[in-house]
Amino acid sequence: MLLTESDLSPILALRHTLHKIPELSGQEVQTMQTLKAFLRSRTTCEICEQDGWFYARRAVCPDLPTLAFRADTDAIPCAADGHPFHGCGHDGHAAALAGLAYLTEQVKEQLPCNLLFVFQPAEETGAGASLCCQVLAKEPISMICGCHTIPGFPHGEILLRDDVFACASRGMILRFSGQQSHAAYPETGCNPAAAIAALVGQLDALTRQTEATGSGMVLATVVGMQLGGPNFGVSPGDGALYLTLRAHYEADLGRLVDAVTDAAHTLCDPTGIGIEVSFVDVFPDTVNDAEKNVSLRALLTEQNIPHTTLAAPIRWSEDFGHYCRRFPGVFFGVGGGEHAPALHTDAFVFDDTLLPRILQVWLTMIGL
Repeated sequence: MLLTESDLSPILALRHTLHKIPELSGQEVQTMQTLKAFLRSRTTCEICEQDGWFYARRAVCPDLPTLAFRADTDAIPCAADGHPFHGCGHDGHAAALAGLAYLTEQVKEQLPCNLLFVFQPAEETGAGASLCCQVLAKEPISMICGCHTIPGFPHGEILLRDDVFACASRGMILRFSGQQSHAAYPETGCNPAAAIAALVGQLDALTRQTEATGSGMVLATVVGMQLGGPNFGVSPGDGALYLTLRAHYEADLGRLVDAVTDAAHTLCDPTGIGIEVSFVDVFPDTVNDAEKNVSLRALLTEQNIPHTTLAAPIRWSEDFGHYCRRFPGVFFGVGGGEHAPALHTDAFVFDDTLLPRILQVWLTMIGL
């Protein structure tokens, strides 16, 4: 299906509208309203309303397979002022998906499959996909597809990956509870500073040990520490350490979590310091279906769409992994240019010239 300037014009306009109304995870109210308004005015798709999100259905024939496409919709906080902005390109992903529904409206009598268009909230926190999966379980989905623009790779090149595409990760919070005392008599209390410092010092060794006996990369990043403050008469009793742990494979991530937890207890238990561990932003590994990935690679080759296979999984995480656990799933990247600003930086803006490439791949997967 050849895309014309008139085909792309409303999709580009939608992308610019979404860019102006960024909303954080779980707060995508105006974003969802804008997307639904676009679909209702330009397509005959059935809108399936959910709590805080929706998907659109294009039913052709119950005997045909059902192909689902998913886009994320949330924004992130800007480092400069904390305000929401689309620093991960989700405005482009959502506009592309709405555009796919619009373009298939023009050829709906020729479609070889039923289509679902999933507009997911809260990808950045890892909460959205599992929420959507609970609803989509009732749909006869034969395959689900997602994608993400990725700066640092040739512009418009499709990035494939067999097995794991994106890492598993989770935010790990360790809270230390000791005993506050006067700073002049620290021996009468139990300050967790030494235990926190020692644990941070062990992280490199723990990751190396876990990786040496695992199946791929593991990584621990200190993202925050909390202990006392500028009160020079107090030796604090409580503290916290915030880590992001990630791994190519979820099994290795679990082993790293156990290793860090065990090390914390080894340091704290003899001193009487209590440890409480909790997790946020939990992402599974995103594992591509082998057969569907082979089929996609063959289609790209047949259509002369430039593509390459990544040598290693992308380090960041994607909650698309939840879909891959329930349905045959394929996730691919789209190169944003070798010198484009990185994701999650204040300089990043979705590149509109990538929209035709995303739509070209999706339309090819449908058979158009």
